Amino acid sequence: MEENKIIYLDNASTTKVNDKVLQAYIDAKKNFFANPSSIHVEGVRAQRALDEARNSILFSLKLKDKEVIFLSGATEGNALALKGVANRYKNRGNHIITSNVEHPSVLKNLEQLEKNDGFKVTYLPVNEEGKINLDDLQNAITKDTILVSLMAVNNESGAINDIRKIGLILKEYPKIIFHVDATQAIGKENIDYQNADLITFSGHKIHGLNGTGALIKNKNIELYPLIDGGGQENNYRSGTNDVAGAISLALALKIALDEQKETQNHVALLYKELYQYIDSNKEEYIINSPKDGSKFIFNFSLLKKKASVVVEALSNNKIMVSSTSACHSKKENKSEIIYRMFNDESRARNTIRVSFSNKNNLEEINELISELERITKEVKNR
Repeated sequence: MEENKIIYLDNASTTKVNDKVLQAYIDAKKNFFANPSSIHVEGVRAQRALDEARNSILFSLKLKDKEVIFLSGATEGNALALKGVANRYKNRGNHIITSNVEHPSVLKNLEQLEKNDGFKVTYLPVNEEGKINLDDLQNAITKDTILVSLMAVNNESGAINDIRKIGLILKEYPKIIFHVDATQAIGKENIDYQNADLITFSGHKIHGLNGTGALIKNKNIELYPLIDGGGQENNYRSGTNDVAGAISLALALKIALDEQKETQNHVALLYKELYQYIDSNKEEYIINSPKDGSKFIFNFSLLKKKASVVVEALSNNKIMVSSTSACHSKKENKSEIIYRMFNDESRARNTIRVSFSNKNNLEEINELISELERITKEVKNR
């Protein structure tokens, strides 16, 4: 490996910003610096640029009948979707359905709604492929159900939920609002969101900027805002708009979707190379990711070594992978998602997640494989 080269394989955590996106942000900061809420000429120019970014996102996703709320990312988007719906429609019912492998930004908000606001939440289990049983979903629906929140692609296992089919099931229940956390899916997987009522995603997962994201919603759905103030973003997210951030997000999404097919094919080759190595060394590893999951995420467990030791050894050799999602790794030493898939404590405590982007290549995967070979032979557990 080149002396100063870093092999970055933690793209499910965050991605390197695209140079074109960064330049678009810088240019927009210079050109649209005015507050778009202002009625003078520069404010109107900024508002027009903001609206164009909004329309670009809907056009890119073929969701032109919906509307975009610009936010700081999917974490804020998930909070607004869940609490916004729950508090707006609690007169209809107090029951929410989700799965037990959702992102913490979903689970923590639902815990708060249970603890502080009297909502009842059903946490659907998943099978060893990381998916819910659709019969379980159907059976969990009650007359008080007002919201179902399910992720499109799991951030640790790569499992893909059938969002189209779930949406069709929920269309039979007009009172139920369907929220999809699409953070690991948009720009990567071919998923039909037409039947989703609320969709969240972040820019930094698709080579955009940290601090950019959006909640896309059906126009007929109302939300209680998390942030009150000047009434920006149609009263759903007050505060002076980040016009440059919105422009950069729209461009990052357009590039990701324009390159999606090519990126999928490229990443599939990287996935296959690593999969074949891990699968051919069953005395050292066991695979956690489902075969039909996203090829952008590959999760496996070590059978003889501690994941934390191996991840540290790889990092010291300038190869960046993760042991759990970035939202858990500094706080816990067990993957709750892998535990809930397999009910295996040892397996869940020794996971490694490798996540790819179109910036990676086969040479890097072979470097990773070579280092794994060395580490499993030489490095001792601590």
